[in-house]
Amino acid sequence: MKQRICMLCVALLALAFIMPAGLAASIEGESELMDGIYLIRNKATGRALNMQLAGMVDRAFVQQFGDTGMLDELWRVETTDGLSRVTNLFSGRHLAVREDTPIVGSAIHVSVADSPGALWNIAEVGGAYRLSPPTDDKLALALPVNEIASKYLPTLIEAPLEDTGLWLLVKAALQEELPRMLPLTGLVFHASCPQIVKQDGVYYMIIMAPHIVIKSSKDLLHWEMSDTVFGESDPSWLRQEVPGYGIWAPAAFYVNGQYLLYYCISTLGSQNSAIGLVTNTTLDPKDPAYRWVDRGMVLRSKTGSPYNCIDPNLIGDEEGRYWLNFGSYWGGLYQVEIDPDTGLLKNPGAQAEDMVHLARRNVSNGAVEAPYMIYREGWYYLFVAFNPMDLSYHNRVGRSRSVHGPFVDRDGREMTKGGGSVVTKGLFELRMPGHASVFLDEDGQHYFVGEYFRKDSPSIMMISTIVWDKDGWPVTALTPDIADVLPEK
Repeated sequence: MKQRICMLCVALLALAFIMPAGLAASIEGESELMDGIYLIRNKATGRALNMQLAGMVDRAFVQQFGDTGMLDELWRVETTDGLSRVTNLFSGRHLAVREDTPIVGSAIHVSVADSPGALWNIAEVGGAYRLSPPTDDKLALALPVNEIASKYLPTLIEAPLEDTGLWLLVKAALQEELPRMLPLTGLVFHASCPQIVKQDGVYYMIIMAPHIVIKSSKDLLHWEMSDTVFGESDPSWLRQEVPGYGIWAPAAFYVNGQYLLYYCISTLGSQNSAIGLVTNTTLDPKDPAYRWVDRGMVLRSKTGSPYNCIDPNLIGDEEGRYWLNFGSYWGGLYQVEIDPDTGLLKNPGAQAEDMVHLARRNVSNGAVEAPYMIYREGWYYLFVAFNPMDLSYHNRVGRSRSVHGPFVDRDGREMTKGGGSVVTKGLFELRMPGHASVFLDEDGQHYFVGEYFRKDSPSIMMISTIVWDKDGWPVTALTPDIADVLPEK
């Protein structure tokens, strides 16, 4: 991928360093910088301009970093009346001077604010470019030393400059419509296994937490506390069925005038698990009709069962029938029919042989979990999480014309044989993007709703727009090899 899309011109090869492969094709020799998407490399170190904390936090410092092959190292340059705005494609935040009045040593960060500090004068200097604040062209964005370590943060330094203050802007061969991360604020921490449901213009996020937490937002960006499903006391049957249980992976679905909220109880590394159900006619805690009703246990697994009863997800098919997808590790993912009026099993005595086997891993300790199925334009898409909860944790997807599969990936591999196309990949400071869901808003935009971690942090909420490629496959802001799947048209 990187060899195909990084066709640097001969002049760049004369530099003292070997230019790493990247996401782009060079524009060396053009005297006027055109609007577009660029990889921005320091001329001295050859390292790409990037962001601390993957730019997921407002005012995160800008840094130099090695090639990731992803959107975090790409910037959109837009120029009006001679001044340019430089916006990161991954975070949607602008390259900006941190201080109101730029001075020598001013820090550089990324910010959602549309401030004067986010404007730059970009001037061509011998085939490279200098970025200066419009208020003082004697200052320029530069590295303090000629070192490749990421700890040496770009800052404003007074000209004249060496190569540490010059930047190679390398044009990326990408289509215009790209996925992006939403700049979230508010209660974004502690957001495991998130799912979004919209009611009456309000977004509700169902989250794995004691008693099941619901957060809310009016704009999909700022999140506040709404309520807990079980108040301060869970149903007594949970402890009786699974002593020492935790409540995991809740998800709500609107069916026949009521919300069916499924959840599971289990303990780590155990098949002693159960899927439960509560119902409500509204998600608005201020509505007089708001009341969660315990409907009991839906499905149970024990040691030796072909499956593990966790991570429930509901899908309605084109015929009006409803199917519960569930599972993790042991045997993989399964599907069983649900009575839409009760939310319980259509056949209360259903066994594994009565169920559909959706996905499994054919490797030792091969984890596939967190099924989430959606329907779009004649295809059913099955999103799953792959691998244990370590730095290799990520999401994959397969699709089928039938709600029952077989689900296959881009390369035609069946998900019952370990197949699945990668949807997310972690970054250095955005780790383990895993258990996720997909939300379709009223305007037709799909969102990938998930969690990630920093070092030693709790789970953190993330929401990415989804762009569908020319073949109908979903692409998120964390999809690797972005230029292969969304090339320039």
